[in-house]
Amino acid sequence: MAAPVIQFKRGVLADLPGLRAGEPGFTTDSYDLYVGIDSTTANNQFVGSGRYWTVNGTSTGSGVNLVEGTSNGTNFITLKSPDSLSGIVTYTMPGTDGSNGNVLVTDGSGNLSFSAPAASSFTIAADSGSNDTFNTGETLTFTGGEGVDTTVSDNTITIAAEDASTSNKGVASFDSNDFGVSSGAVSLNDAVVKSVTTDSGALTPSSHGFTINGGEGVDVTHSGTTITVAGEDASDSNKGIASFDSGDFSVTSGAVTLADSTNGAVLTVNGTTSEVEVSRSNGTVTVGLPDNVVVGGGLTATTFTLAGVAVTAILDEDDLTSDRADALATQQSIKAYVDSQVTAQDLDFAGDSGTGAVDLDSQSLTIAGTANEIETSASGQTLTVGLPAAVTVTTSLTTPTVQASAVKANDGTAAITITDSTGAVALSQNLTVAGNLYVNGSTTQVNTTTTTIEDQLLDLGFVDGSAPSSDLNKDIGVLFNYYTDSAKKAAVYWDDSTSRVVVSADVSESSGVLTNNTGGTLEIASLYVSGCASTREVIGCSGSDIVITNATIDGGTF
Repeated sequence: MAAPVIQFKRGVLADLPGLRAGEPGFTTDSYDLYVGIDSTTANNQFVGSGRYWTVNGTSTGSGVNLVEGTSNGTNFITLKSPDSLSGIVTYTMPGTDGSNGNVLVTDGSGNLSFSAPAASSFTIAADSGSNDTFNTGETLTFTGGEGVDTTVSDNTITIAAEDASTSNKGVASFDSNDFGVSSGAVSLNDAVVKSVTTDSGALTPSSHGFTINGGEGVDVTHSGTTITVAGEDASDSNKGIASFDSGDFSVTSGAVTLADSTNGAVLTVNGTTSEVEVSRSNGTVTVGLPDNVVVGGGLTATTFTLAGVAVTAILDEDDLTSDRADALATQQSIKAYVDSQVTAQDLDFAGDSGTGAVDLDSQSLTIAGTANEIETSASGQTLTVGLPAAVTVTTSLTTPTVQASAVKANDGTAAITITDSTGAVALSQNLTVAGNLYVNGSTTQVNTTTTTIEDQLLDLGFVDGSAPSSDLNKDIGVLFNYYTDSAKKAAVYWDDSTSRVVVSADVSESSGVLTNNTGGTLEIASLYVSGCASTREVIGCSGSDIVITNATIDGGTF
């Protein structure tokens, strides 16, 4: 039988809760073990911690750690055993503190005590100042000045010069391109610019570099040792130098005026909507007629052109016998010609079988119905085609929609009732479906004493007859209605939000999502868990005992 694994409740020290009496808790960041007393953090009892010792290895000795305050950090001092000992060594600490400056000494048998150090001194001197005597037990300090740093590490004192900066004196190196250095004397090289002369006098740069920038309308370029400052050409978007066309402008001593031949005013030429069009391209103005000309007060012309046809006459001719390509007919003559043509025509028609014709000048068209199937009626200019109150279909009827209040058997037995306003259908007799039955709606209610289903599997959660193609965020399961003090629902369902099966004694539902108000009780003989290395029994029975095997008992986290 495999032994269970028991894990204490665990978490970081800052989140350690008040532990119940006898409840253990382990801190995963500081490796402390606590046991609770009364569920308060103040009374959590510290049992031990890996912070306070280091474990010995195959070739290293163990040690005891003296840890600084938790608010200051996680550093510590280790009192460590040598990696190898010839036997057991015991050191007995003194019972009282020594005097200032005393050291800890041994009597050779492991008994330690405080004692004054052996006297020792030496003389120290410098380039300036008086000599001094240094006694053992005192602190000898080396202090650096500006440009000099002193450091101490592993009994070594290092005196080093600081790098020079803009705010600190110190050692520095000099770029040979800019400076000359001889015997510690530093001078600027001849190639470095030391002064600049302009039209307004001499300029001494604050450093060995300078910049000449051009503003709007001015370009600055250089080639070799020559700097060229020149004006930019003027444009629509940039100020600059410009030349002026002598035909349009007059320029004297830099003053620009329009030449006498230039019209300084703006000439505007507008056309009249639907009568005249005016367009401009560069210096050319074009005046013409639009494609559709509208004349408000009338148009008088011997000949005018419409869409490429020259019209020379307008005729009042009822029979339109002239057949001229250069003439238009009046409205009166067009109406008279159309009226004479309509009454001289026949109306041809055809049915599903057979054809016919009606003389529009002397005959009328009759649309007849079929008894018990179609009836027709005419009134004024309206012809009505409809069904009689009782319709008889001798063979079959195909229609997308049938409206009825009831359907009965041939002997008059009520079979189906359809309710007005709701369209609800009620069956008065048995319903046998030989094929598949598809019900598309929000609720299916079965009010019977016993429901018998021969299917071996019930497949829930389909969408329009197929498995869902996206997360519906809906729970799926079976609800059980019962009464205890009030009407309640129990459920066994798949919780979509947590991806697990839930057994609930009291569940509520909203839009297909179930809320487990009270967890249910599950009664089983044994429990197997799969998904690990294999499917294994976790809870079972051995005689009258309940046995937990193949399990890790996890106290959780805090």
